Amino acid sequence: MWSRRICYAALIGAAVLFQIFFRFYLSTYVLVLVLLLPVLSLLLALPGLAGSSVLVTPSTPAIVQGDQALFSLSLHSRTPLPLLRPRATVSWVNQLTGEPGKLRVMLAQERPHPLSLPPPHCGRLVCRVDRAWRCDLLGLFPLPVKKGPEGAVLVVPAPLDTDHDPSLAGGHNEGTILKPRPGGGPGEDYDLREYRAGDPLRSVHWKLSSKLDELVVRETLEPQQATIVVTYDHFGTPQVLDRTFAQLYALSRWLLAQERPHHIQWAAPLTGIPEDRMVDGGQALLACLELAFSTPAPLEGRSILDTALRVPGGPGRVRHLHVTPDGVEGGRS
Repeated sequence: MWSRRICYAALIGAAVLFQIFFRFYLSTYVLVLVLLLPVLSLLLALPGLAGSSVLVTPSTPAIVQGDQALFSLSLHSRTPLPLLRPRATVSWVNQLTGEPGKLRVMLAQERPHPLSLPPPHCGRLVCRVDRAWRCDLLGLFPLPVKKGPEGAVLVVPAPLDTDHDPSLAGGHNEGTILKPRPGGGPGEDYDLREYRAGDPLRSVHWKLSSKLDELVVRETLEPQQATIVVTYDHFGTPQVLDRTFAQLYALSRWLLAQERPHHIQWAAPLTGIPEDRMVDGGQALLACLELAFSTPAPLEGRSILDTALRVPGGPGRVRHLHVTPDGVEGGRS
C-alpha cells in the first residue's frame, strides 16, 4: 500500500511540474484528473463494502488431540468488481489453556483460504477475524470488510487403552438400594406403612389391617442403582490437563458402555462453586466437555474435594469416583 501511495505522490509531482512548465489547459485538466483519481477510486469501491464479509468456518466441530485444527476463511462480495488486495488478521485461542496465536493472511475472492493450526492441547479452540480490509481500486486506502462470527473446534482427548474394574460401575448387590415404586404394582419386595389419603385400595393389606384395626398398605419396592458422580480438578498445566481429561473421557465413555448414566462435577477454580452436568449419552458427554473446555483453567485453583459433595436429585446412595492425571480413585460417599 505504501508503494502505491509513493507512486501516486510521484504522479502528483509530475502533474504539478507539467502545470508549471506547460501553461495550457491540457496541463490543468491533467492535474485535476490526477487529484480526482482517489475520489473516483473510492466511489467505485463503496458499492462492494455493504456486501463484503469474511467468514471463519471449521472443517469439523470436533477433532482428536494430535490432529491439526482446520479452518477456512471465505470472502463473500456482492459486487462483480474484483476486490483489490483483500487481507485479514486472524487470531485464535484455546479457551481452556489460554494459548493464543495470530496470523495475517491474503484472501482470494474466488476460493476459500485454508488455515491449518498446529496440534493443540485439549480444549475449545476459537478462531476469529480481528480485522479484515480491502483496498480501493488504486490501492491507496484500506476499506474495512465486515467480520463474520467466530468458529470453534472442540479438541477431545485421544482414546486411552484402559480396562476399568467392573466394580467402578457397581454390581447388582453393590451400589443398589430399594425405593418405593411410583404408582405401586406387583413385586416381590415391599414395605408396610400406614394408609395415606390417595393410596389405591388394591394396595391395602386387608388381613393385617383387620388385626391392627387400622389401614395398612403394602408399598412395592424396586431396586435402584446408586448415582455415580465423577469429579476432577479444573486446574493445572496444559500437560496435566491433557492427562486428566484423557482419564475422564475414557472413564465416562466406559460408564456409558456399561449403560450407567452419571454426573460429572468440577469446581470453578477461582470461586469454588461446583458445576454439575448429567451425562447419559455421547452428545451429552461432548456438551459437558464443551462447557468445561470453555472455562479457563489456571495453574492452581480450588479442588472439588475441598467442597461438600453435591448429591444430584436429592438424598440417596452415591458412588463417587475422582479422576486424577494418573487414573481413577474412589472418593467419598
